[in-house]
Amino acid sequence: MESKAKAVSLDGVRVVLVEPQNPINVGNVMRAMKNMGVCRLSLVNPAEMDFERTQISAHRTQDMLETMQVVGSLGEALQGVHESYGFSARARTQTWSQLELEEASRRGLGVLFSGGEIALVFGREQTGLTNDELSYCTHRVYIQTGDYASLNLSQAVLLAVHGLFRQARPGASEAGAGEGLVAVSNHAPGSLPATQDRCRRLLGQTARMLAEIGYFKSDSPNAAMHRLQNIVFRAQLHEDEINLLMGICAEVSNYAKLIARGIEPSRQCPPRVFEEYTDS
Repeated sequence: MESKAKAVSLDGVRVVLVEPQNPINVGNVMRAMKNMGVCRLSLVNPAEMDFERTQISAHRTQDMLETMQVVGSLGEALQGVHESYGFSARARTQTWSQLELEEASRRGLGVLFSGGEIALVFGREQTGLTNDELSYCTHRVYIQTGDYASLNLSQAVLLAVHGLFRQARPGASEAGAGEGLVAVSNHAPGSLPATQDRCRRLLGQTARMLAEIGYFKSDSPNAAMHRLQNIVFRAQLHEDEINLLMGICAEVSNYAKLIARGIEPSRQCPPRVFEEYTDS
């Protein structure tokens, strides 16, 4: 019997290159992307270059060149994305949500299958992504290699987009598209968590609130905020949950400001609610 399985569309995939330096490298990336049916490319603060030179190594990709986005920051490049995957072969001192390429591909396909968008983020040709740039990504991804782990930029992009392409095509699993993909929501099937920019806005408001109540006892709150970010991204919050937590942060901030002015705020809590959540 002929299979009716449908491919998962890769239209929601964007490849993000942070500070690329060479138009030939960008062209090689464009060629790798087009090989696998991925056409959305964003460059973050690229070096000055003649983009027409990308066509030397990327024949018949003029359409991609015309739609390519050039932005000034990684945050801008990730606007509207539900999950992003930062590719890095280097060991890091900070704790990251780390995935091997195949697992990242299944997870990314789960987002796409639910109607969301993902970004594959790659760093500079020589030095890759910084810790600050990785902190913008929901997951760090590594590509298994032999003892020599250094891949050039276009090789890494090709492997990443091929991982998605291979699992997205019809018949990639016995049950068809959607089978075996990693769930991307703790809520109703097919629903999506809030976008990354909304989560980062919540984290920004949380950081301001914590500073106002004197939570940070040192000059470097980065470690605490890094752990909080891991919690927020792992929780897969929805928009109504983001709004609730931002409202709580705003109220705590207002309370702290009144205290600082010597004003005693009123404290009101329905007794039954208080007792329900304070019982041991």
